[in-house]
Amino acid sequence: MPNGQYSFRWMRKGSASGPKFAEFFAGIGLVRLALEESGWTLAFANDIDPDKREMYDGHFKDAAEHFDTTDIHLLSTDRIPTVELATASFPCTDLSLAGGRLGFKGRHSSTFWGFMRVIEGMKERKPPLILIENVFGFLTSHGGSDFSSAMKSLNDLGYYVDPFILDAKWFVPQSRVRLFIVACNQDLPQYSTTRTASHIRPAQLTDFIQKHPDIQWRLFDPLTPPVNSSIKLKNIIENLDSDHPAWWSKERAEYLYNQMSDRHKAIADRMIEKHTWSYGTVFRRVRKQSDGSKRSMAELRTDGIAGCLRTPRGGSGRQILFKGGYGRFAARLLTPRECARLMGADDFEIVTPNNQALFGFGDAVCVPAVKWIADHYLNPALAEIKKSSSMRKAIGA
Repeated sequence: MPNGQYSFRWMRKGSASGPKFAEFFAGIGLVRLALEESGWTLAFANDIDPDKREMYDGHFKDAAEHFDTTDIHLLSTDRIPTVELATASFPCTDLSLAGGRLGFKGRHSSTFWGFMRVIEGMKERKPPLILIENVFGFLTSHGGSDFSSAMKSLNDLGYYVDPFILDAKWFVPQSRVRLFIVACNQDLPQYSTTRTASHIRPAQLTDFIQKHPDIQWRLFDPLTPPVNSSIKLKNIIENLDSDHPAWWSKERAEYLYNQMSDRHKAIADRMIEKHTWSYGTVFRRVRKQSDGSKRSMAELRTDGIAGCLRTPRGGSGRQILFKGGYGRFAARLLTPRECARLMGADDFEIVTPNNQALFGFGDAVCVPAVKWIADHYLNPALAEIKKSSSMRKAIGA
């Protein structure tokens, strides 16, 4: 169906009459930012992390009215109001290489089952729609068995499932591929049986779908997200004076430069030689050398897109800004405000220390990506659900 076809009076930003949603693993609340932009109204939020809750409180002044910090494994379903949508950005730690790929056997990512316990416990009040988000590694965790068991568990609760991927770089200057699953408890007419690879369902995903006919898939087509964002890294950079304390000392910046391979140094040198400022981002990665030893290398990216924001643990995962031009260069960490902009949360009110803020944004969702899902998937799906419900009532079914 064409974009923009669905427009409803009850879907107004900031309106308490909009459809209700509950946000699990709420973090700092970026799913809330996205859904509220698309006319939804938050009814309940849950997260156990006190540092993220502090960030949430700093931006959302009504947190005390709806935010529950109970461990999701212990959360009583009686506390959860009736909603049209439940969202779950459950921890990706055990689904990634950094987490050792423990999958659902890990302490963090196994919280998915706590979420499923909550949905099951809502019984006849189960929301008609569920939105799940995680890293693409969710698909391949334990040879695909984790993803398969998750999808079947949703089927067991009466939901059809539709997985697809979105990359944040289609909306903001950050490379961040994420796997989304929309689960719906109705077989809507918009659903398709198409199984061919597409922009949002790459071959690896469609192959998985085709190889698991025992799962109740329902694919929503056509979905046509943007391919390229016009906003580049240079557009989100804070203009900090050269003597700002965020900039590294000359010695520290030179050390970073000398950690680059010859190929990356050549790229940096071309930036430095220009009569204008240009920007790139750097991650330090441990690489195996030709002699078998391992060395921390600085890898420079200059395509106008930042690398994926990460959670800084023990000094790792911090993305570095490299600035070159006029025969010189400088380096510093990305600021919390720049990270907010890379997540599409430009005006997020930041009240916590830098490292806490970097962790919060690194473990969050891209706001315009979720808003796109709301506008082009959740809203039309909910409209169809309401329409079907009205028809059943009219005929006395």
